[in-house]
Amino acid sequence: MHWLPFDSPGLIPKHPHVRARIVVKLYDRLQPSTAPSTSENDLNVNHGRAEMRNKRLDVLRCIAVFSVMILHGNIWPFFGNIGWVGVDLFFVLSGFLISGLLFSEYKTRNSISFKRFFIRRGLKIYPAFYLFLFLTGMLSRIVFRTLPPATHYLHEVFFVQNYWHGVWDHTWTLAVEEHFYIFLPALLLLLVRFSSNRQDPFRALPWTFVVVAVLCIAFRAASVYLGVPNYHTAYTASHDRMDSLFFGAVLGYLCHFRPHILNNLLQSTRNRIFIAVCSAGLLSTICFLPRNGRFFSTFGYTWLYLGFGGVLLLSLYVKGILRGKIARCFEIVGTAAASVGVYSYSIYLWHGPAGAWFPGLVRRILHVSQGPNERFVTYMIGGLAIGITMSKIIEYPILRLRDRIFPTQQGTLVLTSDAAHPHLFVPAGAIENQEHGLENHN
Repeated sequence: MHWLPFDSPGLIPKHPHVRARIVVKLYDRLQPSTAPSTSENDLNVNHGRAEMRNKRLDVLRCIAVFSVMILHGNIWPFFGNIGWVGVDLFFVLSGFLISGLLFSEYKTRNSISFKRFFIRRGLKIYPAFYLFLFLTGMLSRIVFRTLPPATHYLHEVFFVQNYWHGVWDHTWTLAVEEHFYIFLPALLLLLVRFSSNRQDPFRALPWTFVVVAVLCIAFRAASVYLGVPNYHTAYTASHDRMDSLFFGAVLGYLCHFRPHILNNLLQSTRNRIFIAVCSAGLLSTICFLPRNGRFFSTFGYTWLYLGFGGVLLLSLYVKGILRGKIARCFEIVGTAAASVGVYSYSIYLWHGPAGAWFPGLVRRILHVSQGPNERFVTYMIGGLAIGITMSKIIEYPILRLRDRIFPTQQGTLVLTSDAAHPHLFVPAGAIENQEHGLENHN
């Protein structure tokens, strides 16, 4: 939809997109989660690790949310050309984290509860999102004396805004991920039921991904080669984009059930350099091929999730690249970025209204003229302030309540780099607290 600025209420911007970059490798540091657990077991030192977050994932999330804000600030045209690729990074990241929750639950309880998973997902996503819809709708009605059609709100409420027009353009990714939240646990439950291997009933998952990947390529080809090319459908439809999330789930499966494969792959420095070069090459295709082209719309999204998969693995396995004062500087910057990344979901939700309304509101209240740079700074500060505030008063209090009623299933995933470095622990609790941080982006 419809970002109705105070200064130009008739202006409707183009679809927002996320910009993401390959994050600089930081030392592995875990920081406390902002959603403390209330389970008695968490008093145990062994379970205390589950209340930690992996800083690198929050840094990635911060880069994405800042990139999308810079993109929508319209201050640097370069972001408008390639900034949309961040959505593919977060699809891979979401697939990895969400599947990790389910795999950890199976390893802990030898089963997966679809009902429990969906309740926890709903308490994470719905309260912040539905309040966002309500408050922005009220503001549109009160200030602009207008309101989108009720059908647009229904599309948002039922998460089909990636197929039919919704209220806000940037929420279509929530619909794609919501559909993935239904598809993945249902598939895993089927694999559990029909597999005779109770230690690893998900052995068919990589082959299932191959089928999904081929089908998505075929669907995207149909969208752009049959009849009038529909690049929007190829970009936003769940049946065209599910492979990105599913690839993240395959990486999660390897980490949980086949860690030796990734350990052997990433143990060699030569292999890590090769993966980095290949990832950079795959991601660089956005600089040479237009997104709204038939060839890229068919195959380009595959290249992107493969490239971002490499970025994700390197961010988890590789460390100790920087030394001395340089490492310390990047550590400080990384800690600050990770602190912002903790609130990225609410920041992402509210950055659209902040960009459309906040600079004009400040101009009217303070009676000051603003140039492009001043409007951009006002928008950035306002977006961060509103997003962090809404996260603290809505998102995290509900998550604390959720954790009291439906505590997370504890578990620890151990990743290793080379022999010179200690193990990197990615706890189930950290995954639970870190999934869906923007996750929703454009």
